[in-house]
Amino acid sequence: MYILKLFILLSISVAASFAQEINFSATADKTTATIGERITITAQLACDKKPSSISAPKLRSTADYDVSGPDQSQSSATSIEEINGKTTRNITTTYLYNFTLTPKRTGPISVPALQINVDGETYASDPFQIGVGKEEARTQTSDVKFSIALANKNLYVGEQSVLSLQIVVNPQASAQLTDEGLSDCVERLEKALGADFSATRLTKQIKGVRQVINGESRVLYKIEWAIFPIKPGMLAIQPVSLDYITVHHTQARSHSDFFDDFFGGGIFGGGEEQVARSVVSNGLGVHVTQLPPAPVDFSGAVGFFKLNASIDPRQVPSGEAATLFISINGNTRPGNIGEISLPQLTDCSVFAPEKDATIDTTANGITTQKTYKYLIVPRREGMIQVPQISWSYFDPAVKAYKTLTSPKLDLMVTPGKAEPAQQSKSLTQEEIKQVGQDIRFIKTGIKIKKQTDEPYKNPLFIFLYAVPFFMVFASLLYKIQSARYEKDATLALRQKAARRAMKKISSIERQASKLAVPDFLGKVSECLESFISQKFGFSATGKVLVDLKAELMEHGTGETLASDLVAFLESMETFRFGGATLDASSKTSMLQKAAGFIKDLQKVKKEKPS
Repeated sequence: MYILKLFILLSISVAASFAQEINFSATADKTTATIGERITITAQLACDKKPSSISAPKLRSTADYDVSGPDQSQSSATSIEEINGKTTRNITTTYLYNFTLTPKRTGPISVPALQINVDGETYASDPFQIGVGKEEARTQTSDVKFSIALANKNLYVGEQSVLSLQIVVNPQASAQLTDEGLSDCVERLEKALGADFSATRLTKQIKGVRQVINGESRVLYKIEWAIFPIKPGMLAIQPVSLDYITVHHTQARSHSDFFDDFFGGGIFGGGEEQVARSVVSNGLGVHVTQLPPAPVDFSGAVGFFKLNASIDPRQVPSGEAATLFISINGNTRPGNIGEISLPQLTDCSVFAPEKDATIDTTANGITTQKTYKYLIVPRREGMIQVPQISWSYFDPAVKAYKTLTSPKLDLMVTPGKAEPAQQSKSLTQEEIKQVGQDIRFIKTGIKIKKQTDEPYKNPLFIFLYAVPFFMVFASLLYKIQSARYEKDATLALRQKAARRAMKKISSIERQASKLAVPDFLGKVSECLESFISQKFGFSATGKVLVDLKAELMEHGTGETLASDLVAFLESMETFRFGGATLDASSKTSMLQKAAGFIKDLQKVKKEKPS
């Protein structure tokens, strides 16, 4: 009997030693929030032995909140214990699952228990609640009031709205804004827009304007952006903070500090003390609706637009050209206005259009006018009719697609001018005599002094005779030398372009961790544009991406390489002005891609045809 009991106790202890200890819990980074404010829910699984199978927890969106994720990560921790001379080593593996929860209504919202399956066993966390309040500014003071507002919180994907940041300062108070505080606040807001919006800043300079608000004098600072949501759902703009200072006067010190006060400027009543302060804005929730199924000719334009078309001149002689003008004007960015589909003109030769985009920024956002100029050469006489030109866009006001159509345009082609008849008749001997009689000589009968029959023997004649040949020879040498110098300088600049660009890439890589995302992307873009300008001999800075692609292809760059480079530059613009964040690995990857494009472009040998 004793042996049986001992065997049972030994079996239990062995089983306990092989049992796996598992802890599973879920927590939120905040228990109170506002509508649209993002909350991070972290589910944590801790195991003292590595499981063979794990089924990740799930948290689904409801009518109260939207959920994205999870983002998974894993870490290990090792602990060593020594008891009675016996060393024990324990390894704990932790699995983290991060969900992003965005509230859609006020009041308490319930987060249910999360469940995870480990090696066939199910574990559950405890449910909890989060209190959601209205969109009101937090930590506001009577001296500084700070808020953000959106002109329209119900948008379609690609629809423009104006986001305004407003700071109201009491001029009688001791609060003072700083350039650094304003700059950091703007950067925080653009980061808060994240990957959900593409933003373009409308306000170039930040200036305070004195106004009377509610009967009191205040200084108003206002900054505005045109933002475009790039995905549907309940999107959130997180609250941002603004750092400023308050200035307090300190009392004068004792007479023993006379010299310190004198040289420090406090002899007449003390000095000033600056205290750092901070105020936090409200957060915003934006409801973004996906566009309905689009017509075939829809290119992505959302807003209100106008289409105009005309021909100048309306009448041309046969063989001469007319210009077809097409313009689209609307409240969006140039990239959202797609290409025009020109109808087939069988009786005309139509050349590739000349494109131009004019951008205007106002308090109501961005407006763009995109113009296409087609050169048309008619191939027959008579009346030629240009068919209607159609272009579609989505109008948020009526929640439907609209198609703009131009009127039919007429071009009258008249017979061309007759060629002048060529002179075929030769003059007769009698006509030649008549022409000769018409010649009147000037100062006839005058003899030249010191006239000689052998002027070529005169040394002055020989010298003057040789001067033109010498001048021609000297001019030719100068032209050859200038061309060689220019060619050598251009060749040297092209040969050094890649090496200089790679040095810039290395310099940017060393500074990458300290650079903000817009500054980092701006330096990379500037490096590529400078290299292209030096390599191919044309200015790449400020070119429209479509024109840049065409120019590169004319210089011998393949269509694939040119398209990939333009797509890379366009993605950088999206990150740069959209406010998205890049981690260290993303920055390194972007630099490697830029270096790859430099190496590929350096291999291009073909010159632009003359």
